[in-house]
Amino acid sequence: MKTFTRTLLMMAVMMLCGCSDDNNDAMAQNTMTQKMYITIDGVSQSVTLYDNAATQALVAKLQDGAVTVTLNSSGGFEIWGPLGFSLPTSNEQITAQPGDVILYNGSNICLMYGTNSWSYTRLGKIDGLSASELETFLKAGQSNISVTLSLTPSSIPSNNNTLVVYYSYTGNCREIVQTLTSQIQADVVEIQTVAENQDYNANGYQLGQDLLDAINANPECVDSYPPIKPVLRDAENYENIIFVTPLWHSQMAAPAQTYLFINREKLAGKKFGMIVSSWSSGISTVVANANRLVPDVQWMGESLWINHNNHANRATLIENWLEDIHYEDISTIVRIISSDQKNSGEIYNLNGQRVINPSHGIYIKNGKKVIL
Repeated sequence: MKTFTRTLLMMAVMMLCGCSDDNNDAMAQNTMTQKMYITIDGVSQSVTLYDNAATQALVAKLQDGAVTVTLNSSGGFEIWGPLGFSLPTSNEQITAQPGDVILYNGSNICLMYGTNSWSYTRLGKIDGLSASELETFLKAGQSNISVTLSLTPSSIPSNNNTLVVYYSYTGNCREIVQTLTSQIQADVVEIQTVAENQDYNANGYQLGQDLLDAINANPECVDSYPPIKPVLRDAENYENIIFVTPLWHSQMAAPAQTYLFINREKLAGKKFGMIVSSWSSGISTVVANANRLVPDVQWMGESLWINHNNHANRATLIENWLEDIHYEDISTIVRIISSDQKNSGEIYNLNGQRVINPSHGIYIKNGKKVIL
């Protein structure tokens, strides 16, 4: 009887081991150390690539330069379109999952925000985004989406003079930024930590407290701050910075502090506004953190505090805040460059942005309007 029972248990274990789904099988495949980056509307997400003939050919192609494709939503589960070139295929019948990057028919790329069963070649998986975050990033349901594939993040030219920088762990700050950018024209970058899938809620938010303690113990040492991923847009190219951060233990979230600390020189002299999200705690310490980290910015005005009780009313709060800080006036001020400045030969457009290769039009040079 014991032998029979033992045999049944062994059979059950073997059946369980053999019942992994397609996604788990895919994750068991070898992956490359080389990352690919997908950029949409100035926001970049890294992709872990599987190691196969298709990805090897794709990496070789991207080593010659970034590739931009136009994709369209389809079926309620993907955006897809032609790559403009073909890659080797190793098709298999799989159920693609949200975040999967798929090669279809050898020359089409599919970025999944839902599930679909088909014969595909796996390329990789977008790192660290939930299903709802993928829908936002991939602009689910929209058409003519410009998507750039590259091997390294790189700055993207822009016509905007405002950059919105944010960190979001729970998603509240992301919602604030989405509401803010529906009211103003701005570029956006998200702060992401190098360490992925961290559970900051565990053990009474102990991990977050440990990160803050490390910063407070030696705030002038870069090694005290948790490392963050590179962002695509350089703050140096903008006049106005709106910084959106959550509150951890009455302080600015540690990854948000990292961004300010490593960019303090680039932010010097910029017009700086801040929106802070918290459950109920006041934001005075977060403001003090910002004053320590970026002491040379020009504050637009008082920071906006959005808490749990008024988060649903954020659209009105943001609208009123923009009026209070006179954002419309701030965002249209032209930076006049005096002739005795170090880079007196630089040319700026009428939005106050430096222009490297100006075409025909009106510009600011040496503090004066010029017509080219």
